Amino acid sequence: MKLEKIIADELQYMFLNDTLQGFKETYINNITMRLRNGEIKLFDILSDDFDLKDKILEVLVKINKEKLFYP
Repeated sequence: MKLEKIIADELQYMFLNDTLQGFKETYINNITMRLRNGEIKLFDILSDDFDLKDKILEVLVKINKEKLFYP
């Protein structure tokens, strides 16, 4: 499974569980859709000034701890 899809899934999960305070549903849906279809890469989000940068870093730590991604 692609890392971008795992991150998109986790961001959607976080939004649905109210752990992404201050983010609108349309913004989360747009970012996660673009991650899933390859329109935007993880590097783009981490290098640009995206609002979700810190949350994505949290997701990466979680993925690493739980070993959810095997390249």
